[in-house]
Amino acid sequence: MQEVPKNCKIYSLAILSLALLLLVYFYSASYGIVWFAVLVFGLFTILAESLGINLPRAGAISVSSALLYAAMITFGPFTASIVAVFTSITWNDIKNKTSVYRWLFNGGESILAIGLSGLIYAYTGGVLLFNRGLVFSDFPRVLLPLTLSLIAFFLFDSALVSVAIGFYEDISPMSAWLVDCKWAFFNYVTLGILGIGLAEVFVKIGFPGIILFIVPLLVARQDFEVYMNLQEAYIKTVGSLVTAIEAKDPYTKGHSERVAGYAEGTARALGWSEDKVEVIKYAALLHDVGKIGIAKKILGKAGKLSEDEFKVVQDHPDMGARIIREIKFLEDVIPAVFHHHEALDGSGYLDGLVGESIPVEARVMAVADSFDAMTSARPYRPALDRETAAKELLACCGAQFDDSIVNALLDSLGLAIVKEKMSGEEDQLSIIESKT
Repeated sequence: MQEVPKNCKIYSLAILSLALLLLVYFYSASYGIVWFAVLVFGLFTILAESLGINLPRAGAISVSSALLYAAMITFGPFTASIVAVFTSITWNDIKNKTSVYRWLFNGGESILAIGLSGLIYAYTGGVLLFNRGLVFSDFPRVLLPLTLSLIAFFLFDSALVSVAIGFYEDISPMSAWLVDCKWAFFNYVTLGILGIGLAEVFVKIGFPGIILFIVPLLVARQDFEVYMNLQEAYIKTVGSLVTAIEAKDPYTKGHSERVAGYAEGTARALGWSEDKVEVIKYAALLHDVGKIGIAKKILGKAGKLSEDEFKVVQDHPDMGARIIREIKFLEDVIPAVFHHHEALDGSGYLDGLVGESIPVEARVMAVADSFDAMTSARPYRPALDRETAAKELLACCGAQFDDSIVNALLDSLGLAIVKEKMSGEEDQLSIIESKT
């Protein structure tokens, strides 16, 4: 079981406290509870949560939101909030002995999300369906509370989860929301519509009505699962390509992962959105994939490359771009892979681009790639220490590298002191020529 960061524990307890305060408010304001509904909807909520789909970073998503929304518009926010307590209970959490803080957070955030959206439904004129269901005279007036409460449910739920992911992964909540939650809006709308239908059927025919909705809810779950499986398949595809690179050039084992780490840190220091950070991570992992087509005797040569051999090596960005071009979900990383050996003054390859005409992702890649090349041992030279490598980067700013990107990398590595040292030095060090 992975240790939960301290700020995540504090956040979980804060969310639970707010949820309890909301329940106290519902009780003091005489909102009613239908215990039969709590039992029925609660049991199905446990089932739905146990069939949840894990998100790429942390947490999971399930079709239980349809059940919560149905309970809310049928019996009111207090009953729905009590049902939401059951979202903290999943078979996987029990089996995997998940931290109690995750249980507390899951229950607390679900109570807050459905409870607050229920208040919005009530305050905007929403009618409870318990006694009669929706009738023709309710339209179009009921559309506003239904729409606002559903949007509020999505925003509250996704925002609370995004903050938790942000704490857990040490990224901004907005970045976490853009990667893990924004795509789910239309799924929430679909589940909300299913929830309205479920409420209507439950009012008309009772408990069997929920069973009738199990099939479409499972179909909705399948959509979630297909999407997340595709994401996992994408990641495994990248991993397989990286493994193939390292099998061809064992001297660079771990190079791609290290470059990805440097590039990610640089991108975050530059304030990039999480979408762009994901792109640069994939690009960094795959920047040398074109080396698959280069002979081992060239890649592992201990001495200086001949002119012809160096021309072969120079083709690897083009070869890599052509390989990646066949994988549609990786098309955004092609510019960084193709241009990662360009230089700011136009002396690089493949196209000899100058300055800002070089894609910014490629400029980040060039810095991250060179830093790792210098700090890693090669058959033809020993590794440099990080401070010396940092000085090399700074010495080549304006000619080979973008100075703002170099500074961002050094900041992300805690090497800002090197910039102060360099400002008083006169010697200009030349970058070490590498084959990577």
